[in-house]
Amino acid sequence: MLADILGDALRNVRAHWLRVLLTGAGIAWGIGLFALLMAWGTAVSAHMRAKTEEVGRKVIYAFPGVVAREGTGARALRRVALDVDDPPRLPGSPLVARAEAEMWNGPRVLKGGGRIKVVWTYGVGPAVARIRNFRVARGRFVTAADVSARRHVLVIGAKVEERLFGRRSALGREVRLEGHPFRIVGVSAPKGEQMINLGPRDDEQVLLPISTAQALFGENDDIGWILYEPRTVDEGKASIERVRAILGRHHDFPPAMEQALAFFNIRDSIWMFQLIARGLEIFMIACGALTLVVGGVGVMNIMLVAVAERTRELGLRKALGATGRDLFLQLLGESLVITLGAGVVGLALGFGLMALVEAGRQPSARVDFLIPHVAFSPRLALLACAVLVLTGVLAGLVPALRAARLDPATALREE
Repeated sequence: MLADILGDALRNVRAHWLRVLLTGAGIAWGIGLFALLMAWGTAVSAHMRAKTEEVGRKVIYAFPGVVAREGTGARALRRVALDVDDPPRLPGSPLVARAEAEMWNGPRVLKGGGRIKVVWTYGVGPAVARIRNFRVARGRFVTAADVSARRHVLVIGAKVEERLFGRRSALGREVRLEGHPFRIVGVSAPKGEQMINLGPRDDEQVLLPISTAQALFGENDDIGWILYEPRTVDEGKASIERVRAILGRHHDFPPAMEQALAFFNIRDSIWMFQLIARGLEIFMIACGALTLVVGGVGVMNIMLVAVAERTRELGLRKALGATGRDLFLQLLGESLVITLGAGVVGLALGFGLMALVEAGRQPSARVDFLIPHVAFSPRLALLACAVLVLTGVLAGLVPALRAARLDPATALREE
């Protein structure tokens, strides 16, 4: 029976090929645009998610604030002084996975490779690499032994290596930071542009053990801030309250005093960017779907015209024993053949447009940051096919029902 329905559908399509071609063009363009816009929207969403998470998926920064004490005016405010003993206290909480100290040392003069450059320097502990997703391409990161021994070692960003040594490797080189001798033990993997970052990009940073930074550039044993990871993303807000309570016990301020510590949760920014990306993705899919709906309406119209033109034929078939179900399936089959045939052409068109977009990309860090890679995926192909079948069924439903309800006597009297 399926073969008969398919055969009838193909014969009718050949008989009215020009009309089918013009109507199918709407479906082809609709599914091509749908595939392109959906792929683009998905790519933008994934691209923005990846770029916002470059700084760390769950990192939360805790900055020292001030605490009120007896008296009035500015003199009645006491600054909270965080130190290297504070981060180890936090992982004892069930809400905190790991914590580390970090200290900003400002712009410093770095001399190496026959060049002198001003670079951004930070004192860090070993857990910083994991917490804020600082990836080392060659060598290693700062270790606990480096911090304990106050070693003069540096981990430099990929851009810093390029600025000082050009195409030569910086690993193992002796350099001077503000006149102090250091050895480069690690070079970061290039990240390029970052959607979110507190300070310069990772590629432009120079990291040294925090104990060394305190000894050389600090005025006391204070650290700049604490960065930590909650055990799960959803526990971020609860972990902030817990961290404030833990540090409050050691720095003599009540947990409710919010000005004592300021927190920056990276997930809040990531959530905002992802919301924008999701909205853009939905908008693009809606635009493609609307174009596809217009093509579906065209198929429905052509099938309605086909029913009107073939009233006598359909009435004769019904008089000779064809059931309403037979006519319903025949018209529905024709709609599906037109839709699926045009859809295959449309998918090829969408694939071609994606290939053109990728071919037009210029290989640069700026382009990689602004323009995502668009690719045709099996998931997209399956979804497009499902949308095509649904469009074909909906487009052929009304004409098929009209054909099924034809009265043979009335149909045979049609001129």
